[in-house]
Amino acid sequence: MVRAMRLFHATLPVWDLARAETFWRDLLAIERHPTPSYFPETVVFLGLGDTMIHLVRYRDDIPRPDYRSTHLAIEVDDLDAAFARVQATGVRLLTDIVERPDMRCFYFVDTEGNRIELTQH
Repeated sequence: MVRAMRLFHATLPVWDLARAETFWRDLLAIERHPTPSYFPETVVFLGLGDTMIHLVRYRDDIPRPDYRSTHLAIEVDDLDAAFARVQATGVRLLTDIVERPDMRCFYFVDTEGNRIELTQH
C-alpha cells in the first residue's frame, strides 16, 4: 500500500504576485524560496516549514474558479496575535475567532480573494 507522507505544497491563484508575496511575508514572515528555472516568472515559491506555498498568477484567458468551500489552513503559534495582524492589514475577515473543544481558528480572504484559515491547536 502507498502511504501519504506529508503535504508537499499548496497552490494559491493570485492576480498580483508582488502584492500577494508582500502580504504573506508581512503577515506571517513566510519567506520566498528560489523558484526553479524551469518555472515561468508567473510563479513564486514561499516556504512554510517543510511545506511550500506556490503563488501562481492567473492567466487572463482562463476563468477564475469558484472557491466558496476551498481554503488553505495554516497553524500558527499565537492565534490572538495573528487575528490582530490580519485585522491590521484591512483584508476581509469572514469570522471572528471560533472556539472549538480542540482548537481555535478564524477565516479571512487574502489580497487575491483566497479563503484562508488560521488555526491554533
